[in-house]
Amino acid sequence: MSEEWRTTYFWRIIKELQHIKLRYRTRGLEMKRRILISSMALMSLCFASSSRAEDYPSRPITIEVPYSPGASVDIMARMIGDRLRVRFNQPVIVENHAGASGQIGLNRVARAKPDGYTIGVVQITNLALAPFVTAKLMYDPQKDFVPVVEIAENYLAIVSNVNGPLKNIKDVIDWAKQGKREVKLGSPSQGGLPHLSVALIAHENGFNVQNISYKDVGPIVTDLASGQLDLGVSSYTSLAPSIQSGRVHLVGITAKDKFLPELPAIGDSLPGYSVPGWNGIVAPAGTDPKIVEKLNTAINQILAEPDIQEKLKALGLIPTIKSPQQFAELIKSDTDRFAKLVKDIGFQPL
Repeated sequence: MSEEWRTTYFWRIIKELQHIKLRYRTRGLEMKRRILISSMALMSLCFASSSRAEDYPSRPITIEVPYSPGASVDIMARMIGDRLRVRFNQPVIVENHAGASGQIGLNRVARAKPDGYTIGVVQITNLALAPFVTAKLMYDPQKDFVPVVEIAENYLAIVSNVNGPLKNIKDVIDWAKQGKREVKLGSPSQGGLPHLSVALIAHENGFNVQNISYKDVGPIVTDLASGQLDLGVSSYTSLAPSIQSGRVHLVGITAKDKFLPELPAIGDSLPGYSVPGWNGIVAPAGTDPKIVEKLNTAINQILAEPDIQEKLKALGLIPTIKSPQQFAELIKSDTDRFAKLVKDIGFQPL
């Protein structure tokens, strides 16, 4: 309940009580007593949400993770949950409800009571891509959630055959355009960030990509080596062993890594290109802004702790410090960006 709403509601109550008093003033002191009791009860109801926000948190908090235990996003959520427990002096429970590309878990967040005691972990795919690449979505990314905090960003690696001609992104563009070739790309999914990060390069540079989805990076590496694929793309952490062993060649990463500045970023050759993935936390729509601010402040303080930064770095994540408003702007920017791309390339929701 916003402050403006509470103020408006308060004065409506006062006016209604005045009307009641005028109508029944001839009925004596008993009626006046009842009016006073009603007035106090209604005003306490009106300001109840404010007191709850001030007392938050006063009981256990649940963090919904829409993926299986052991995934990097799950490890990240548990690290933050452990530190929140200490800061808030309240239990923090991490629950995993995987399925439907994160929809099942996030639908639970969307339907939860907006009191700050159920929050959920999200990725860029869940909010900025899902509305345009998923035919039936269980939740509305723009209406069902309020952004709390961005936790970290990450980047993808684009790789090629180690003995092939595609050494950097300029080679890829020239090779595709001069030969009028459709680039065969191996990625973890159709319409996911890995697929669309390369589709964006293709669209902006005048060539086409045929995306082939794989369940794991192993077969992508194998098919690159045999020449069945031209490029592969996935998270850098999943491809790093194959890059470092020389099984595949690193064409570039999709966003600059401040921890590993020596890695070639696509944006170094294509100015303006940067496609980081991101992870964050959201709450159900209607959650009191004061509660959102408390969570944001506490989690940002946790993200600034050196050991947490090192642990996130080991997961291939780059910790960020953002306000709820800055996180909301990031979500909107990426939503607009990928809505246009999906429409331009004619991708049909699955």
